Amino acid sequence: MTARRTETPLDAAIRDVAEAEQRRTRQIRLIAELTGQEQAHARQILAEIERTLAIARAHRSLLLSLEDNSE
Repeated sequence: MTARRTETPLDAAIRDVAEAEQRRTRQIRLIAELTGQEQAHARQILAEIERTLAIARAHRSLLLSLEDNSE
């Protein structure tokens, strides 16, 4: 039986960034396949993903800096 590792806040932040980057990549590919109004809506969603990704990256950076300061 393997001991289950508890996810730290930093682990969660790293995972959140990776997931947001994957969503961003999928959305960019989707936009390339669309035209007109559908593409415009998909671009709005991409903008939201970009904002979420920026927040996730900032959160990860903050946690990394706190970890560095605690050493």
